[in-house]
Amino acid sequence: ALGLAAAAPALAHHGWSGYGAEEFSMSGTVQSANLGGPHGVVRVLDGNGRVWDVVLGPPRNQSRAGLTEAALPAGAAVTAWGHRHLDPNRLEMKTERLRVGTTVFDIYPDRS
Repeated sequence: ALGLAAAAPALAHHGWSGYGAEEFSMSGTVQSANLGGPHGVVRVLDGNGRVWDVVLGPPRNQSRAGLTEAALPAGAAVTAWGHRHLDPNRLEMKTERLRVGTTVFDIYPDRS
């Protein structure tokens, strides 16, 4: 029981409950990318000079989609589709699909 209780905050943090129901998209350029676990994150500079955390799925989802860190060099143009964090002061979104240049990576194909 203790193990489950300790895991609950991590599950809640990376689940969908902290994100809005409405579809959201944003575009910008890659600042950095880390596709390690438990979820990958791409830091994206938008047209207003703000840096967003574009949260991806777990490594198995990224791998299944064909997404690698090599596909996300700094300066690459990206567009992300998914759901914005419920806290409007938090520049974060959970991503269903990510376009890098002309290639689209379907991170959560069952949600897109």
